[in-house]
Amino acid sequence: MEIAGKTALVTGSGVRLGKAISRALAENGCQLVLHYNSSAEGSEEVRDYAATLGVKALTYRADLTKPDELRTLISFGTAEFGHLDILINNSAIYLSGKGMDTTSELLEKQFRLNLFAPVLLIRAFAAQLPEGLTGKVVNISDAKVFRHQPDHFAYRLTKAAVNEMTLMFALELAPRITVNAVAPGVMLPLAGREDTDMQALAERRIPLKRVGSPEIIAENVLHILSQDFMTGTIIRVDGGEGI
Repeated sequence: MEIAGKTALVTGSGVRLGKAISRALAENGCQLVLHYNSSAEGSEEVRDYAATLGVKALTYRADLTKPDELRTLISFGTAEFGHLDILINNSAIYLSGKGMDTTSELLEKQFRLNLFAPVLLIRAFAAQLPEGLTGKVVNISDAKVFRHQPDHFAYRLTKAAVNEMTLMFALELAPRITVNAVAPGVMLPLAGREDTDMQALAERRIPLKRVGSPEIIAENVLHILSQDFMTGTIIRVDGGEGI
């Protein structure tokens, strides 16, 4: 797909990976619906950056754990742009806790945002795509799920389910819509742990001896969008950590 002139919805567009992906799309001429929940400033920065490139970008706040707000997000995009060509499912919540101490409330909270919201968004995206047009979905997964550890129990479950969802929707929505995923490895320090020595971490855990960056993930998203004979693929971008 040539993305210049197309329209993409990016969830969680104001921070980290979502912000880098949104900027990269704008740089390639793709119009944007920039979703955010609490990061308005970051999404507005991307909107303003897109404007300097002559690219139309609009921000919209929605709590994706609430189906009504999710549906209004899609309706906003179609009302402003006619239809959406690309969906980037990036929003997620990353909470600690092992299986024995993750409460039902925290389990449900992560499943609602990390899994249920992408499922509902893909369904709504497919329903709005006009007959005769093709679309692309890119889900942001996590390379963490390829290494089995007990930490971040609910998060790992949701991202493993996102991988399976990617494959199942790839089959169901073919041939009009391709569905792929990117599974990032270590990219940035966790919120609240900005003092982490990322290079030391890379030396211990990553064969390529360096951490990635949001921009590297954005490059991989652009690669997926450029491919018309790729679906049901999960690209692991982790510097070899999962080998």
